[in-house]
Amino acid sequence: MRIESNDVTTEGKTVVRVRVDRIGAAGDRELWWVALAFQDETTKPEGMFTDKAQALELAGSLAAEWGVQVALADAALP
Repeated sequence: MRIESNDVTTEGKTVVRVRVDRIGAAGDRELWWVALAFQDETTKPEGMFTDKAQALELAGSLAAEWGVQVALADAALP
């Protein structure tokens, strides 16, 4: 699901990567967060998914749009 975060502006900020983070897991379900990451370490949320492939699809599209790489954080969660 795309997230509308119109209250977070990209104006005056430099996008340095697109973050894809696994932020939760329960049983066989996972929760993935996609965000633009700025040079000042702030972020702009772009999507939340229960499917890794969908998260990576959005991240790839955003990375191409902004000319940056995707950073995947798939850390094992307790």
